[in-house]
Amino acid sequence: MTNKIIMGEVPGAGPAQMDLAELLATRLLVQGNSGSGKSHLLRRLLEQSARLVQQAIIDPEGDFVSLAEKFGHLVIEGADYSEMALHAAGERMRMHRASVVLNLEGLDADQQMKWAAAFLGGMFEAPREYWYPVLVVVDEAQLFAPAAAGEVSDEARRSSLGAMTNLMCRGRKRGLAGIIATQRLAKLAKNVAAEASNFLMGRTFLDIDMTRAADLLGMERRQAEAFRDLARGTFVALGPALYRRPTPVRIGTVETESRSAGPVLAPFEPPSAPVHELILAPLPAAESVARPRNAPATPPPDLLSQLAAHGEVQANVAHA
Repeated sequence: MTNKIIMGEVPGAGPAQMDLAELLATRLLVQGNSGSGKSHLLRRLLEQSARLVQQAIIDPEGDFVSLAEKFGHLVIEGADYSEMALHAAGERMRMHRASVVLNLEGLDADQQMKWAAAFLGGMFEAPREYWYPVLVVVDEAQLFAPAAAGEVSDEARRSSLGAMTNLMCRGRKRGLAGIIATQRLAKLAKNVAAEASNFLMGRTFLDIDMTRAADLLGMERRQAEAFRDLARGTFVALGPALYRRPTPVRIGTVETESRSAGPVLAPFEPPSAPVHELILAPLPAAESVARPRNAPATPPPDLLSQLAAHGEVQANVAHA
C-alpha cells in the first residue's frame, strides 16, 4: 500500500504529493483567510486518505457531513448528545475503528468547545490496545484553541484548550495525528500551533498573520507580502511530509461538496409589486398572535450502538 497521496500540483513541476506516514508522525497546520480555499484543501486531504487511514473530524459548521455518503463516515450530530455520551463515543470510535464527523453546527461557542473537548478526551483516553493511527482534523481551530480569552466561560476555554494541547503535544504516541486549520494564526494559541511540523499557508492579508506565516516557513520578512497575492486554492507547503523548501501547491479537485459552499451570484430582479406594500404591510391579527408550536423532540438514537454497528459495516467492507 502506498503512503503517498496527491494533493494537487506544483505549477510547472508535476503532482504535489504528501507522505501520509510522515504526516501521522509530524502533524499539520493549515492557514488561510475566508475564501482562500482552506476547507477545500481539508476536503481534498480527507478524500484522498479516506481509504487509507481512520479519520475524526471536528466540524463546527457542518461542512464535512457530505463525506458520509461517499466514504462511509458516521455523522454524529453534537446537538443530540451530552458531553458524557460524546466522551464515550470518542473512545468507542477508536475501538471500532470507525471514521467519524462530529457536527457541532447549531451549538453556541461555549457548547462547541465543551463538546469537542469531551470527544477529543475520549479518543485520547482510549486503552492502549486501540491506539491505531487516526487523522484528527479540527476546522476553525482558533475557536477551540483561542490565543486569548473571549466571551466563552473559563471552564469551556480551559477544557477545550487542554484537549487541543493534548492532541498536538501528546497525541502522536497514541496514534492521533492532529490536522488543525485556522483563518488567522494570530488568534490560535501558540503552544498548539508550534507542535505542527508541516504547513500549508494560503492567502492572508493582515501583517501580523503574514509575518507569523513567514516565520513558520523560514521565509524572510520581506517575502511575507507574497501571501497577499496567492490565488484561491494555492498554498505554500513546507514540512517533512511535503517539501523541504517552501513550495507553492495548487490544490486539486474534490469528489464531495460542502453543504455551505457560500452564496452564488445570480441576476438581480427587483420585485414587481410596490416594495412598501411587500415589506411594511400590516400583519393579519391571527398571524400576529398565533405562533406555531414546535413539534415534540424525538429522542436521539443510541450513539454507542450506532458506532458499534458502523464499525462492523466498515470491517465487512474492508474484508470484502
